[in-house]
Amino acid sequence: MNHEKKEIRYKLEQELESYTFERKKNVLKKTHPKTFIERYAAWLDGKITIPVYPVCAALGVAFLLVSVPLLTPEQQDGKGELVDLKGSIYWSEMIEERLGGE
Repeated sequence: MNHEKKEIRYKLEQELESYTFERKKNVLKKTHPKTFIERYAAWLDGKITIPVYPVCAALGVAFLLVSVPLLTPEQQDGKGELVDLKGSIYWSEMIEERLGGE
């Protein structure tokens, strides 16, 4: 068994003898970064996965939390309530001011 392994290894070495690996230093730099810049570059080269559905859901909820309070009619600055008059909408205080004491 041991003899067969040596024979296979010898054949493999004979076949791969003509091939040389020239970028050993570059590979070692990427697989074993030493400096902060090398580690940062290796981190950027890695695959960063961001789950699309949860991120979209979170952005949608945030959008709703911000936009819904802006859309709800609230009494602002003590102007009273909104009144529909001949197709236009006015604050009740504006109508009272214009009509006076009528």
